[in-house]
Amino acid sequence: MDILSDNITTLVFRRAISVDSGDVSFDGQMLNVLSKLDGRKNLSMISREIGIDMSAMRSVISKLAKHKLIEAVKENIPVLDKAFFTFLTDQLSIITGPIAQVMVEDAIRDIAHGSSAIPVNRAAELIEMLSRQIPETEKRTSFIQTMLARIK
Repeated sequence: MDILSDNITTLVFRRAISVDSGDVSFDGQMLNVLSKLDGRKNLSMISREIGIDMSAMRSVISKLAKHKLIEAVKENIPVLDKAFFTFLTDQLSIITGPIAQVMVEDAIRDIAHGSSAIPVNRAAELIEMLSRQIPETEKRTSFIQTMLARIK
């Protein structure tokens, strides 16, 4: 699977030296992005920093990758564990009842695209997705606060 075909906002790249990249002509946007790729900042941070939208960023990254001028940085991001999902389901079931398990499973499938491994840095996204299904403002707020306290 092409890593650029999905959400690219959290991807991290660094510049690479390629002896077989051939002749490459750069526009200002490509040079600007290339200069910001340091192996630490994700593409969302860089796009905000230089003021380009993510569709333009996708195009630039695609061109740089095609010429082998960048490489993805593989991060070992921890994933949410079973205890977190149990707590999440328990908290949601207090509000929604037994349907909570199905709601959590559906949200996990939506975020992780079929995998059960959700990176810790996407926990807030999962919580927000589930909270949108709680119609009562007070209960929704309480759920979010409880879950955010658990993350910290």
